[in-house]
Amino acid sequence: MEWTEDLATGIQAVDEQHRELFRRINALVAAIKQARCKDEIDATIRFLDEYSRTHFADEERAMKESSYGGLAEHQKQHAAYLANLAELQQEAAAPRIKGVSYDLSVTTNQIVVDWIVDHIMQVDRKFGAFLSNRLS
Repeated sequence: MEWTEDLATGIQAVDEQHRELFRRINALVAAIKQARCKDEIDATIRFLDEYSRTHFADEERAMKESSYGGLAEHQKQHAAYLANLAELQQEAAAPRIKGVSYDLSVTTNQIVVDWIVDHIMQVDRKFGAFLSNRLS
């Protein structure tokens, strides 16, 4: 998964946080594919959970401060992502043969990779456009 400029929201702080999420998600995917230590996988998932909560709080605060009409829907999407991440944590914590399962890899791609790209492209960029129009 690679960060590209078409994922930019135009909000510097948000884009920087998104880039960091991409770096960490890539580290998680690599750890799973390379069947690296369960502790490394679990630690990366915990980091993603904590970082996502901070990132989402920052986004939601900016939306509230700017009276963004899409805040409630955005909050629902964030809550759904965190619930899916909790599901991923449970799956990763389950005993695995040889440390990694194909299912964990597929679930990670569906829950983390696909969601974040879609969310940025479909939802976060709308907020960036909203802020840009307000400042124009």
